[in-house]
Amino acid sequence: MKQKTDLNKLLLTLSLAMDFSRHGLMRHHQRVAFISLRIAEELGISPASKQRMIRAALVHDAGVSTWREKSLLHEFDVINPWGHCRSGSKLFRGLDGIVPVSNIILHHHDRWDGSGESFLAGESIPLESRIIHLADRVDVLVGYDRWVLEQRKEIMAKLKSLSGALFDPVLVEVMEQVAVKESFWFDLLSKFLQYQLEEEAATDFVSLGMEDLLNLGNIFAGIIDGKSAFTHRHSRLVSAIAGMLAGKMGYGPEKCDMMLLAGLMHDLGKLTIPESILEKPGPLTAGEHDLIKQHTYYSYRILGMISGFEEIREWAGYHHEKLDGSGYPFHLRGGQLSHGARIMAVADIFSALVEDRPYRQGMPPQKIKEIMWREVEKNHIDGEVMDVLAQNMDTAWEIYRQLKIQEAPVAI
Repeated sequence: MKQKTDLNKLLLTLSLAMDFSRHGLMRHHQRVAFISLRIAEELGISPASKQRMIRAALVHDAGVSTWREKSLLHEFDVINPWGHCRSGSKLFRGLDGIVPVSNIILHHHDRWDGSGESFLAGESIPLESRIIHLADRVDVLVGYDRWVLEQRKEIMAKLKSLSGALFDPVLVEVMEQVAVKESFWFDLLSKFLQYQLEEEAATDFVSLGMEDLLNLGNIFAGIIDGKSAFTHRHSRLVSAIAGMLAGKMGYGPEKCDMMLLAGLMHDLGKLTIPESILEKPGPLTAGEHDLIKQHTYYSYRILGMISGFEEIREWAGYHHEKLDGSGYPFHLRGGQLSHGARIMAVADIFSALVEDRPYRQGMPPQKIKEIMWREVEKNHIDGEVMDVLAQNMDTAWEIYRQLKIQEAPVAI
């Protein structure tokens, strides 16, 4: 699988999943990318630098998974902002060949006066990082419950008071020129911001191979699973089990790779769920379980926005559907569920049962098989897929054991 992709649009779409908080969809990454773009245009930076900056802005907080961390970073004065910079930079380091953003992410909270963790100062801080830092703090300063034009003067006053200490003085002056335009603030609050960014930040399509997509999938799997200590390997385990089952059931190499990618992304929508529910040490209430149900919906909708991901969207988004129609969130029945979606459902259940949870220990193979065969009897999961899993339970267990030991993807 090799496809021509607008990399900016791909990152723009995936950034949506990172922008959920207790306040709903905040679109922080999109707004920071937009503010950065306006500063860069006014400054006149090179096209190559602008593209690196946009891509870094769209994923600059990739090192943050929990709502608690997001809440802290959305205070203007962050006591120690550098941990998430290091984490996010590490996530993207292996993808620098096509998305060279790791160093920009690493330094996007560095202070102009050199008092940050890296001790870089002034122009030794990457320009793209300096722009994103300023744009990030502008977005934090905007009160979205107030008419935005009433806030311009106080926002600029705050930025100017920190010019030469926290921020590059030249960029603060450029931001002042940007802030004069009412259209800038209207765009920032517009419901059409994503479409505007897609149009203005569009690039020549790049050719992404499956290896590139799997690397990107692994990055987002790390972000997703970082929400909870109890799910810190879940996406990679589901991916590996689903890929193994697909191979055993006759899928060719390309389809197996697609299954791996779908597994890595299947819980993308889990970023919409508060970690207090994911880590609750006991059964969920009916209301909490209803909230959990939205995660597959958002996985399906977000992945559906990416061209070429049609099958991946279904395999990932339908993993809680059941053959008798009692699953969620679409209540699809047997004939409406593709074979790939059935594989993913089995892989997800196996992974959930084998892993520790806040309220129980992971289960041994025999217990897992007993529970899953009962699911077959209830017409919840596919019996043929379950039979292949049962025949290859030793392999599945070894995949789990290796992931647990190495905390790294295993070869299938």
